Amino acid sequence: MKTFQFVMPLRVDGRRLTGRRLTGFVLLLQTVLVVAGQPLPKTDKLTDTGDFSAQMVSGIHRFLAARTARARSERERFWDRDFTSTAAYAESVEANRERFREAIGAVDPRLPVKSLEYRHTTREPALVAETKRFSVYAVRWPVFQGVHGEGLLLEPKGNCHASVVALPDAGQTPEMITGLASGLDPEHQFARHLANVGCRVVIPTLVNRRDTWSGNKDLNEFTNQPHREWIYRQAFEMGRHIIGYEVQKIQAAIDWLESKSKGNHSIGVIGYAEGGLLGFYAAAIDQRVDATLVSGYFQNRQGLWREPIYRNVFGLLSEFGDAEIATLIAPRALVIEHSPAPTIDGPPPARN
Repeated sequence: MKTFQFVMPLRVDGRRLTGRRLTGFVLLLQTVLVVAGQPLPKTDKLTDTGDFSAQMVSGIHRFLAARTARARSERERFWDRDFTSTAAYAESVEANRERFREAIGAVDPRLPVKSLEYRHTTREPALVAETKRFSVYAVRWPVFQGVHGEGLLLEPKGNCHASVVALPDAGQTPEMITGLASGLDPEHQFARHLANVGCRVVIPTLVNRRDTWSGNKDLNEFTNQPHREWIYRQAFEMGRHIIGYEVQKIQAAIDWLESKSKGNHSIGVIGYAEGGLLGFYAAAIDQRVDATLVSGYFQNRQGLWREPIYRNVFGLLSEFGDAEIATLIAPRALVIEHSPAPTIDGPPPARN
């Protein structure tokens, strides 16, 4: 049985190595290999044992924990508040407000909202429900190119005393806080209570934590990432954020409420849990909000890394904890309601 050996001609910089050139190259390669086996000056060979990946993660954790702790004591260097007057204060924090706006990605030019679009079909009218004091409509409104806000409008039948954007948690629906769907006790249906006392209420539908659409139908590839994380991961690459998108939905709703009220009454934002975060952030960047109520969200954010990844805002804690964000709302009214927040254990269980 014959044995055949195939030798590929060796080339360096496009030239074939033969004779002396090939011998020289082999000697050089041998020298490099010998030297590579020796420690560099002032170094030792790596003799440690164990799981290097775990050691690396542990080291990164120690570094980031120390930097997070240090950030809180260094935040004041970003601020130069002027308390001599309301106007002077607003001007002194404007640069911080703009940096916060950019950090959450709420930077796209919004489309004008001349009116809300009533959503109806031949089977389902836009009028969803009606009481003696208010009517409930299914609506949507433009935000920016390719993006709409949608949800419910609660329109009082008598005089309108205030305009409010009401924001449920991401695990709730506008119908739940209006009392049109089960899931919340009557005392927690805050949108219904606001409408009952004569407030015009817009309730945006938030991107939820389910995973129904987290994938690509054409490729038949899906993940169990919550919808908020699915959008967060893609938006991050473009300098955008799920938080910024939702905040701009709120701002677009405020655009309409402002035009509807014509300056005759106040505009407020109220939110619970994820909705509390969004209402809090929206009020911080939009000075048209006269009063804000945050429930089930405001706290020390030094443990932000324990929260869902879709709340991660690049560089946030260097300049902004919740207390600093609150100073972007001041001197406008801000009410912090202490209440239990929903437990978010992680993504939905993986499915086939």
